[in-house]
Amino acid sequence: MRLLFIGGTGPLGASACRWAVARGHEITVAHSGKHELPIDLAAQHLHGERDELLAPGGPVEQARADVLIDTRTKASNADQLLRAARAGHARRLVVVSSTDVYDYFVTGSGYDVAAKSWLSVAGRTVLPTQTLPITEDAPLRLAPYPWASPGHDNAAMERALRRARHDEPIAVLRPGMIYGPGIAGREWTIVSQVRARARQIKLPDGGAQFFSRVALDRVARAVVAAAERAPDDFWPVNVVDPYGWTYAGLVGEIGRMLSWTWEPVFVRWDEADHPYKIHSPYFCSDVRLREELQVTEPDPRDALAETVQWLWEHGAAHYPDDQAEAVPTERGPEKAT
Repeated sequence: MRLLFIGGTGPLGASACRWAVARGHEITVAHSGKHELPIDLAAQHLHGERDELLAPGGPVEQARADVLIDTRTKASNADQLLRAARAGHARRLVVVSSTDVYDYFVTGSGYDVAAKSWLSVAGRTVLPTQTLPITEDAPLRLAPYPWASPGHDNAAMERALRRARHDEPIAVLRPGMIYGPGIAGREWTIVSQVRARARQIKLPDGGAQFFSRVALDRVARAVVAAAERAPDDFWPVNVVDPYGWTYAGLVGEIGRMLSWTWEPVFVRWDEADHPYKIHSPYFCSDVRLREELQVTEPDPRDALAETVQWLWEHGAAHYPDDQAEAVPTERGPEKAT
């Protein structure tokens, strides 16, 4: 098939393009030209700003791709994207959303949207009513996502696509917290403390919170699988790892991989500087991903090891203001295993 990626030059796009090529697909990448794909990925390139690329009679329409893949759709360009897909006779549209679309993300997180602040009574102020794990038919939130960048809200984007579509097949991928080489800022907060030779680590509320994460390569495989065989409908799918760790468990696993031991320190939720601000347990069902898209790789433990190794070798250059630069590391692991 001919797959056209709109954007797609970041880590996720590059990984998905690489997997698409391995599957025998022809790829075109429509992007601004500010960043390019790795040199090992031969692709046709369409350069321009989004409005130019998606304009009537523009490059995306003329490319006549079988599937359009947009890794960062906004509500404001839903109509434009669907118009280009119709005019270019694309069979399917694949968009990347997020698990943050669920109402549980607000009502179960301990975040007071009206007050714009965290509620903290041992991390259990809010009592969400949804069952876990969260399936794709769980209610979506109407309140804005607390950390959404200006103009970008995945729940609003999904609603806009539903309103604008006629009967076009749209596969909506909802990844959890993506980790992997190049996009592992959350894990870096832990790895950097090993580099800084910190023995103590603060665990908010004991580090018992759970959250749905997903390996970069699993998302890439899901993008291509959705292009190939998603149902002909508006079809959302959670893209998450089949298992994971609590925050304390993740800290322990990264320590084991780096041959490092920690002294855990219990702190109040709002006293710790940590990247996983989800009070209540938060995990999503991956049944649809496994059974309908047949995406089962990679194993999360292997993906985490790859991420940790990359961070150990490259993290300080990507996150130079972190504490890891302040205290030299005497030695590091030969390899994160």
